[in-house]
Amino acid sequence: MNSDLEREFYCTLKLVSGEEIVSLIMVDDTDALDPLIILQEPIVIQYSTQGAFSQIKLEPWLKTTEEDIFFIRLSKVITMTEIYDIDLINLYTDFNDQKNELKEEREEMEETEDLIDKSQAEKNISKKMGFLGSISDTKKSLEELFKKDIKDNTKEL
Repeated sequence: MNSDLEREFYCTLKLVSGEEIVSLIMVDDTDALDPLIILQEPIVIQYSTQGAFSQIKLEPWLKTTEEDIFFIRLSKVITMTEIYDIDLINLYTDFNDQKNELKEEREEMEETEDLIDKSQAEKNISKKMGFLGSISDTKKSLEELFKKDIKDNTKEL
């Protein structure tokens, strides 16, 4: 069977779990009995109506990971259809573009905060902090403490 892995297309999938997903997908039909569907940045679209107003809510399919690529088997799909609606495709791409921009901004902020924290820590360290001494002096004092601790413990027995 020819692998259709080369062809990406926008698709709506209805899973056996009841979820409806919109994603850019590829199909790997290497396993002809149960092909693998590769989802790129899948989203869930929820529709709600309040009186005369209808609205939609977009959110990532899986909220507890920052991965972009997911794999599911065709056996977990009830139905799927290619999306030709330009408005829906634009909605999908705009949502993921904004999500990726926010992710990049957050990563840049975390890097900046790490640099600031490191810089502050380096500025706050001085030679007046702690104890300066030689290795041999420190070794002698630790040995004396250890010997003293052993003598104290043997007296108690």
